[in-house]
Amino acid sequence: MLNAILISAVLISMNTAVHYVALRRVSDAVNPALHPGRCLALGVAALTVAHLVEALVYASGLWVAAHGFELGDLRATGCDRGADLTFMDYFYFSMVNYTTLGRGDLIPSGHLRFMAALEAFHGFLLITASGSFLLQIMSGRNPFRPRG
Repeated sequence: MLNAILISAVLISMNTAVHYVALRRVSDAVNPALHPGRCLALGVAALTVAHLVEALVYASGLWVAAHGFELGDLRATGCDRGADLTFMDYFYFSMVNYTTLGRGDLIPSGHLRFMAALEAFHGFLLITASGSFLLQIMSGRNPFRPRG
């Protein structure tokens, strides 16, 4: 359990840093008061890439936890039951979990359940932060620049 907690803490820290850097870079590159439409498009594109990278980081962590530390695994349900899962399956699971979609076609076992729950919580938090950031850009404000 300690390994699952430590790996999760590292993944959360890494993804928080990735997200902060993405938000700061977009904020530095935009002036929503002059070009709100272009700024919004840039923000959506950049944050989409950031979220994909963050889900990839989580998928990598789950893969390492399952195959390197043997903390659990993913199991396919339905017609794919018993199939050997690839890294792409872990990435798919991570995307579904990160976005809190929760399809249920891949089920984590062991301590991966704990890690998956933290991923869903953190993914929801980061997606919400992105939405708040984009709403500020839509209203003509730059979230990281002081008003004046």
